[in-house]
Amino acid sequence: MTKAERRRWLLASWRYAVPAMTSIFLLMLMLAPLPLVVPVMPHLGLLAVLAWAMLQPGLMPPWVAFGVGALADLLFGQPLGVNATLFAVAASVMRLLDRRVGRHGHSFDWAVATVVMLGVMACTGPLMALAGRPVPMAPMLWQAPASLMAWPLVVRLAAAIQRRLVASMPGWRHG
Repeated sequence: MTKAERRRWLLASWRYAVPAMTSIFLLMLMLAPLPLVVPVMPHLGLLAVLAWAMLQPGLMPPWVAFGVGALADLLFGQPLGVNATLFAVAASVMRLLDRRVGRHGHSFDWAVATVVMLGVMACTGPLMALAGRPVPMAPMLWQAPASLMAWPLVVRLAAAIQRRLVASMPGWRHG
């Protein structure tokens, strides 16, 4: 491979890192301090993984979701593997549903994301207890409605980035 070919390949393949970078950016945004009385920060990292697994399943395979989840574990001080496992399972479920159902509307996507997100939040408590760090359910009860309300914004962000990627390289469609 010549230098020009290698450069062209690198410039063309950076697009495959965009979903992971978007998810990581939203994870970092979750660390922003908010002057609120109750913990109402939506789980933006999980929402980004779900949105990308739905919009571009080839660009958010379970192993990428696992890496994003492992970073979430490190950032939030949770036992390593809790979010990593749950993010990978959530991405797998979204990919499986995308293959089984095919084309669907926004309301269906929102309903599926709600079920998957609530399943992830329900499994977080037992996994944390299994890791020796039980957590109360009250913060997750606040996080669930905040995440449900944030879903359309995260999907809109991911769709805008996806449209931008497709427009920048006409031959590029899926990962």
